[in-house]
Amino acid sequence: MEHRALLTGNPPAVAHARMERLGLDALFPRGPGAFGCERESRVELFELARRRAGDWPAERTVGVGDTPLDVSSAHTAGCRSVAVTTGNYGPEALGDADVVIADLGELGTALTSLNRASHSRHGV
Repeated sequence: MEHRALLTGNPPAVAHARMERLGLDALFPRGPGAFGCERESRVELFELARRRAGDWPAERTVGVGDTPLDVSSAHTAGCRSVAVTTGNYGPEALGDADVVIADLGELGTALTSLNRASHSRHGV
């Protein structure tokens, strides 16, 4: 079972409009999530989003972003990170992520890869 929650530095209306424009709005329910206007620290946003997604554990949480700050915030929050090179940063700048992808079309494969790695580490 998986839980999805939108975590972004944007206010809710802007965030959901962007997801709709990108064709990703069906992936994120309107209830769970965390938005930049709710906390100053991105790390705190991870905790808030996880709580709203049914107290989802940090070690099973994956942050997806396109900046080094997105990657470091996910890791500081105890979560994994998928970096997308569609923004201003290339693979070198995003290399601390658990997985780096070229576009969101590769996200499903990246998440599957992370799940397999997690299961093999835990003997599942």
